[in-house]
Amino acid sequence: MNELMMKLRILARAEITLFRADAQRRGNQALFAAISIGCIFVGLIFVNAGLFFLLTESEIDSRAAFILAGGNFGLAIIPFLLRRQAKAGPEELMVREIRDMAADEVTKDLNAVADEVAAVGSGIRQLKAGVSSFSGGGLGGALGPVLPIIIDLLKKSRK
Repeated sequence: MNELMMKLRILARAEITLFRADAQRRGNQALFAAISIGCIFVGLIFVNAGLFFLLTESEIDSRAAFILAGGNFGLAIIPFLLRRQAKAGPEELMVREIRDMAADEVTKDLNAVADEVAAVGSGIRQLKAGVSSFSGGGLGGALGPVLPIIIDLLKKSRK
């Protein structure tokens, strides 16, 4: 049973490690998405500013606003691309393999325990059938009245 507990600990630690790595990766992806969205909003502000200056016929200011808007839209693409490339590293893949091996071992051990419990249950059923055939059969009929007397004598001799 000690070996089973060790395997369960390994399995639990591997799951916790994988959860942490996944949470960190998702956190980084959320940060990159927030940066992209922020750059898009700033780009939209500069597009609005550029349109405003274009409508007020201040052409130099409108060009500068459109250039800044284009730069912000370009910056919004970079974190988006970085977010898409976040993949599991070699350490995480190794932990996944350890988790899978530990899960297989625990499954094998639990199946062995289930087989042992089934064998014990089968043995108990056979014993019960033997006792009921002994007490209900021809010899059991003769021992039926004598059996409580024998049990009482055995209890008295132990005292």
